[in-house]
Amino acid sequence: MEFTGETFPITGIPSNAERKTDNIPYAPGLPCRREISHYFPTDDAFTQKQWTLMVLALNRFKRLKVDERLSYFQVAGIHAYPLQPWDGAAPPNKDPEDPKKLPPGANPYGGYCEHNTITFATWHRPYMLLFEQLVWTHMKDQIKDWELDPTEAAEWEKAANEWRLPYWDWAGKKYSKKHGQKYALPEIFRFDVITTYPPYNPRGETGVQNPFYKFENPMKDDKGNPRAFGDMPEGMTQWNIPDHVEKGDAGKPDARLPWSKCSATSRYGLRSEDGETWTGLAGFNNFDEANKTLSKFQEGWYPPYLEGDERRKNFEGPGTLADAVNRLFSPEYTDTWETFSSTKWWNESAREMSTGYLSLEYIHNNVHNLIGGSNVKLRDPNKPDQRGGCGLGHMSDVPVSAFDPIFWLHHCNIDRLLAMWQCLNWETWFNGVRTQQYVEDKKKDDPLLPFHREKTNKPATGYWTSDDAQDWTKLGYQYDDLIPKPGAIDPEKGVLKEDQFKIDLKKRIEDLYPSTQKYWRAVFESKKEKDQIKFFGPINTEHQTWNDYLINVVYDRYALNGSSYSIQFWLGGNADDPDTTFRDEENLIGQVYSFAGMAPSTETCSNCASQKDKKVLSRAQVLLTIPIISQALDNGFKHIKTTRLDEVTAYLQGHLRWKFVQIGGLERPAEDFPNTTISVLRGIGKPQTAPDEAEKGIPPIYADYQILHEVTQKKPCGLTREDDVLGASQKLNFRTFSD
Repeated sequence: MEFTGETFPITGIPSNAERKTDNIPYAPGLPCRREISHYFPTDDAFTQKQWTLMVLALNRFKRLKVDERLSYFQVAGIHAYPLQPWDGAAPPNKDPEDPKKLPPGANPYGGYCEHNTITFATWHRPYMLLFEQLVWTHMKDQIKDWELDPTEAAEWEKAANEWRLPYWDWAGKKYSKKHGQKYALPEIFRFDVITTYPPYNPRGETGVQNPFYKFENPMKDDKGNPRAFGDMPEGMTQWNIPDHVEKGDAGKPDARLPWSKCSATSRYGLRSEDGETWTGLAGFNNFDEANKTLSKFQEGWYPPYLEGDERRKNFEGPGTLADAVNRLFSPEYTDTWETFSSTKWWNESAREMSTGYLSLEYIHNNVHNLIGGSNVKLRDPNKPDQRGGCGLGHMSDVPVSAFDPIFWLHHCNIDRLLAMWQCLNWETWFNGVRTQQYVEDKKKDDPLLPFHREKTNKPATGYWTSDDAQDWTKLGYQYDDLIPKPGAIDPEKGVLKEDQFKIDLKKRIEDLYPSTQKYWRAVFESKKEKDQIKFFGPINTEHQTWNDYLINVVYDRYALNGSSYSIQFWLGGNADDPDTTFRDEENLIGQVYSFAGMAPSTETCSNCASQKDKKVLSRAQVLLTIPIISQALDNGFKHIKTTRLDEVTAYLQGHLRWKFVQIGGLERPAEDFPNTTISVLRGIGKPQTAPDEAEKGIPPIYADYQILHEVTQKKPCGLTREDDVLGASQKLNFRTFSD
């Protein structure tokens, strides 16, 4: 259908805050995006107003019909399914196309969303802005519908105008501890109904639908029940959501993820034993399963202090998820925009960036899987220690992930981490060095379809670009963690003292996301010198450093015809029976989730072949140091007692392994992933403290890495000394502390 009318201008929520920016964006008094726990639960009257407006506005938003351009359904559908054009933009890709017809950096699969490109983070910024703006519009409409007196209406208007989209900090602090259970997920995601505080019932109105719980199809059948997403009413069938077809191997039937049959979103809720009969199609939010799985990556590490030591009971070890986020802010760990923002890998990138395999997009991919779930099978009653993975959810599959309301809080946090990184690296903006083997990608002035900045009847013009989105304060919001302390503000000019602001931000990051440094320091302080030498080695003990171990992974995001899959890493367990480690609490130490696009509808994918030929693959990094320290401290692990290089190398050689698991839960042989290369490295971590506050830590620094070929040499997809995929070993140029 040809677009008529005018485009929708994405402007954000208006604000009169004055910008006082030198380099780092700063606008005193600009309303903040805050963590979701700020709003629920709360006893503050003003915050209760904002909470009430947000809940009611989201519910209004979600009830709009699917054929309305500004409906929740269509805005979520921008990400991918149902693959319809939006706001006059050119239609999104639907199937893999001839790569010669695609511009540099284009997604090989359908949808407008940007993944595995360097505009991943910037594309999602106007997307969040659009969502925030529309929720605010519904807030204003809700206030009008109440027909309040002018004084009371002004109070509610103030609450709406100072509200901004909340984020969910999935790597930060623990949430409430109730009923003997720790919550890695905020409680707001647990309840299907909640309490609001409208003007006619300020003490609280119970039984209100929780908009963060799930999204139901707003189109109803004759009985008033939500229709399946693949069964829209007559005249709206172009909005049908199809199943995601998982192409089977030769001679085997295709598998289907049943998105067309669902009438609501789920988290760890869809299950099937035969791939035909499903439970959870009406939307099932398995909070406990999601909470347990996410908790695994936030806690559970062995305490460094001996029994009887008061520090033992209060110690909370850093999680590998928090450690990964912390490393994004470590000096030179991700030293270009390209390495920070995207999972994209190319041949030349391996030569100088042993640490540059970690990226914001990679962490984002894993969280999608941790929230949604990707195993449709039920628990095996013969494996009581089996952990997580029970149930499939929309967040784990690209085409439908944006329909889950938690998507918006997750991506708001991604935008927050982007803003924090920008504050520390303001000059690092699309600054990658173009080498001979550099793979062309999007540019900072390329249009971010389908998002328009201005109202126009010429929809091919007026799009947002990455440059337009660089300064978030111009878009009408700030983040609570970026509000400067008084000492970081010039008292005369009112502008930021940027060096002090950066120091304060680094201290904040180390507090929010404890690093390996915290674990190392606790172990170091708990041992006598001779035990320090035994555990860390004499050189590390003398220089107060630690051995840092990590796994670098080069993988083909489209290895399974576009179907998502995870590479799960296990450490420990019975080497003769790898199944003893399946979902075992101590032994699952990390994963790489491909979060791929849609499977092609043709038998072959020329674009996949083109990407392989050009080595346009993806990269990721799994951190090993915290699990190694934990297992070395724990007497339950018989084969490792220190973190010294020789002992750890032998331990990893015998006890580190990995599995490839397709979305749905089917384990696939390593032969299906010929372009995957897994390497293990040992480097050195060095603690850092704030220059103005010696007792306060800031993100540590890492360097002096070397490849441990022995660990991977004889394992499927493991790097061998003969491999040249990373470049000849003697030519690798890993950063050292002397640099």
